[in-house]
Amino acid sequence: MKIFQVVRVDLSVFVLLSLLGACTPEYLPPPVSPQLVKFSSEPTNELQRGHFIHQAKCAKCHAFENPADYDADEWADEIMPKMAKKSKLSFTDESAVLAYLLAARQLPPPADLN
Repeated sequence: MKIFQVVRVDLSVFVLLSLLGACTPEYLPPPVSPQLVKFSSEPTNELQRGHFIHQAKCAKCHAFENPADYDADEWADEIMPKMAKKSKLSFTDESAVLAYLLAARQLPPPADLN
């Protein structure tokens, strides 16, 4: 009976650690840096606002994906309108998040993801 309990505990620990590992994001949202600002015609404060709104609204439901995985048209025409509606973003908030994501998608990927 004790062997069964030990195996059950070991299995539970394994499952828990596996789930925790699966929940860690592979890509973290980049902060608004001088490098990111160079990739946008929007003012820095608008990009910062987009980053903040993304963290406050979008990150509630899902992990940050590398914005470079989608092209600019997909973000502007498909993804952002759908997600903005789901998260009840105003048009100005949607525009700020889109500006942030379009700039972030042009950054080189972090070294640990290569």
